[in-house]
Amino acid sequence: MVNLVNHQEIDRENVLPIKYNKNYYVIQANELVRSKQDELTLLEAKLVRLAIAQVLKDDDDLKSYTCNVSKLADFLGISSQNIYRDVQELSIKLMKKSIFIRSKENKQGKQNYKILHWVEYVEYKDGIITFKLSEHLKPYLLGLNELFSKYTYEEIIKLPTNYSIRLYELLYSYANMIFIDGYLNYIYEDIRLEKNEVCFTIDYLREYFNCNDKYPNAGDFIKRVIGAAIKDINENTVYPCSYRTVRKKNKITHIVFTVGEWNSQAGEDVIAKLQESESKKQ
Repeated sequence: MVNLVNHQEIDRENVLPIKYNKNYYVIQANELVRSKQDELTLLEAKLVRLAIAQVLKDDDDLKSYTCNVSKLADFLGISSQNIYRDVQELSIKLMKKSIFIRSKENKQGKQNYKILHWVEYVEYKDGIITFKLSEHLKPYLLGLNELFSKYTYEEIIKLPTNYSIRLYELLYSYANMIFIDGYLNYIYEDIRLEKNEVCFTIDYLREYFNCNDKYPNAGDFIKRVIGAAIKDINENTVYPCSYRTVRKKNKITHIVFTVGEWNSQAGEDVIAKLQESESKKQ
């Protein structure tokens, strides 16, 4: 048994069972989506987002949840044998995974960070995980009225790696800017972009995917992380995307992503679906 409670007792009366519904929305502040994060295993990544999907629009606090390991395996379409093998390690390691929220550079030109953790505590006992998202995530999950990303859990449930989930979220966080807010035909660091393109430096992407110490060759990084994630997104979601590289002084410096009409669910139909989803959670 793993029992990692962060210096507090679990309030058993306020623990809710996870609801396994692919139509629930995962809603996060863009600041959280675009942050540097310690790499999660695929199971950790999907469990965290499943917990985020339980948050109600009008919640003013984060809840604790119980999760039956067998039901979780069925919901995610993975082997129960594999999930039981991995869950104890998950309970220990998830407590240690960090999120680095960027703030303005200091006078020395170095990036400042606010460092958070995903969970407040984790307990595993007799096939049941009990956990709570960190209280420090509240500003990034509750009461969001602007600068947030919203997608249904179904959209990422088939993605096979943490990299593909994170790239999907990163591109999605810019989709409304591109298609709704007129983020069109602009120049980024003297790179001319088309109406459905968004550009990142390769240094930013290395940090975003926590790959500063992995794949030192840019070609390997692009092939193993970016290219593989793009392939996964195209094969497992309905949102098409592609990429191209930009070279300066014979060195790859930027990656430009082309995204399809990712805002196709925007409008009154999405509002109605969100309201229906929220009412079912009550």
